[in-house]
Amino acid sequence: MTKFEDKFFTLLEGALDIDAEAQAFAGELDEGTPPESMGASDMSQVSTANDEVSKALSQQAQLMEDTISDWIGQFEVFLELLNGTSAGSIQSQLAQAESDTILDRMKQSEQRKIARVATELAALTESFKGFLAQSENAAFRHV
Repeated sequence: MTKFEDKFFTLLEGALDIDAEAQAFAGELDEGTPPESMGASDMSQVSTANDEVSKALSQQAQLMEDTISDWIGQFEVFLELLNGTSAGSIQSQLAQAESDTILDRMKQSEQRKIARVATELAALTESFKGFLAQSENAAFRHV
């Protein structure tokens, strides 16, 4: 459902008193004519269908938000491994490498690349966090 459909149904439900409308409709019919013969449907069925669609869309949105949150967590773990301040991070181990070792040669050639990749991954992580924060805003749902 688009945000305009959502708004329309919200306004429609607020403007109509379903019971009053059903009574007014039944009052206008000739005696002995059932409302069903005129194609009248039970508005509670429509409301139930709308609720089911809304629930399904909410579940789908929640699943997407959970997936994005999981990705963000994995990015942050990898960032810590790649360029963290702990002694176990790749950047820290390269910085403490002994001279004339394979780690020392890697440090000389790869330290800038590691920093650049870490910067890009951190920017991507923050971008994902922004999208996740926007998903909480009802104005941005289903657009």
